[in-house]
Amino acid sequence: MTIPNSAAAVCGSSLNIFQLKLLMKTCHPKEIVICFDKEEIKGEDKYLKKLIGICNKYKNYCNFSYVYDSDNLLQLKDSPSDRGEETFRKLLEKRRIVK
Repeated sequence: MTIPNSAAAVCGSSLNIFQLKLLMKTCHPKEIVICFDKEEIKGEDKYLKKLIGICNKYKNYCNFSYVYDSDNLLQLKDSPSDRGEETFRKLLEKRRIVK
């Protein structure tokens, strides 16, 4: 059974192999989009490297992309959905696909 447009919460802004395998087995996703809370600290790139690193680590299992707020639509600690559906859709539209 395929579940379209599913979402799953993870703790600590991380994704581990157990969670990934559960998603793969249960939802059979065509793409997994990482949408973590905004942790970006101006002048640092640790947050961006974390997003890219997770996608690169697991990209052989599924198509991966991530939401990155380059337009400053979110405040620090906001999730991509905290500012409403319109903001979420804008962020999702500009998601970055990892190849």
